[in-house]
Amino acid sequence: MPEFAIVGAGTLGQAFAGSLAAAGNTVTVLATARTAEALRAAGRIRLRGAIELDQPIVEGDAKPGVVSLTTDPATLPPEAGVIFTPKGHALPTAIESVRAAWRPGEAAWVCGIQNGIVKDDLLAAAFGQERTVGAVTILGGGREADGRVVVTGRGATFLGEFSDVSSQRVEVAAAALKAAGIPTEAVTNIRTVLWSKMCNAVGLFAVTCLSRVSSSRLGHYPELVHAYCGLIRETAAIAAAQGIPMGDYPGFPIKSYLAMGDAGVAAYFAERAVPMRPTPGAPESRTSMHQDLIAGRPLEVEAIYGDVVARAERLGVPAPRITLARDLIRAIDPGR
Repeated sequence: MPEFAIVGAGTLGQAFAGSLAAAGNTVTVLATARTAEALRAAGRIRLRGAIELDQPIVEGDAKPGVVSLTTDPATLPPEAGVIFTPKGHALPTAIESVRAAWRPGEAAWVCGIQNGIVKDDLLAAAFGQERTVGAVTILGGGREADGRVVVTGRGATFLGEFSDVSSQRVEVAAAALKAAGIPTEAVTNIRTVLWSKMCNAVGLFAVTCLSRVSSSRLGHYPELVHAYCGLIRETAAIAAAQGIPMGDYPGFPIKSYLAMGDAGVAAYFAERAVPMRPTPGAPESRTSMHQDLIAGRPLEVEAIYGDVVARAERLGVPAPRITLARDLIRAIDPGR
C-alpha cells in the first residue's frame, strides 16, 4: 500500500488521515502543537456524519492501520505522498516548514487540496514541478467544539498529473483513497477540474458571504444565482484564455451551467433549494468561506480572489465582477 503524510489536522486533514488509516494505509499527520495536544488528549480522530469512525493515533514510527502524529516536519516519511490541507492563507507557512526540514525520497510527491489555483504554483516552487500532483476535493465538513469532525459529505476528489498523462503514483493514490471511502478519480485533465471548481468557488463564496444566505437556500434568490452566473462566466473566460475548457463534475457542473444561461441555472437551483422554513434544529449547508466568516476566522480571499484577479490582469481578460467581489470580501475579512 502507498504511504501518506497529511500536513494539517483540521477538518480535511483528519477526514483524509482517519479514512486512509482505517483502510490499512500507513499515515503520518503533521499537526500544530495546539492541535496535536488536543488529539493526544482524545487519543483518536473522531469522524461523524457521512463518515462514522474512531481512528486511534500514536506517536513515533508510522505503521499500517493507525495514524502517527507528529509536530516535526523532519520526521515525515521520505517516500510518502504528502497531502497539504491547510487553507490558502496558511499554506505558504506550512509549505516552508516542510520544505526546510523534510528530505523527500525518489518516490515522494506532493499535492494540495485547498481551494484555488495558486496552491499548485507554491508547491511546485518549493518541491519541483516533477513532484507536484494536481488535486481537487469537495469533501465537506467542520469541527465541533469538542474536537470531533463532522463530515457533511464525502463529495468527490480528483488527482492528476499536470503533464496530462496517466501515472502509476496517481492511479495508486486514487485507488487507495477510493478504497478508504473517499470517492476519488484519477484524471488526465486536472487543469480543467481545477478551473471548473475555481469557477464554482469564486461564484458561491462571494454570493454566500456577501448575502449571508446559506448555499442550501440560494435557489430562493434568483438575483443571487444571476450574480453567481456572472462570476463563473468571468472565471471561465480567464481559463479559456489559457486554453483550459470547462467540464461537468459532481457538485460543480460548470460546463452545463454556462450552456444553460442565467435563467436556466436559476430554475435549476430553485428546484433543489431546501424549504425556507426547514425542520427546527436542522443544520444549514454553508460554503467553507461562509463558515469561516461566521466563526470570525481569516478568509481565503487572496488565495482565491486576489490570485484570480492577478491572473486576469496578466492575461488581459476583463474581470470586473471578480474584482468587486475581491474588494468587498477583503473589507469583511476577519483576518485583516
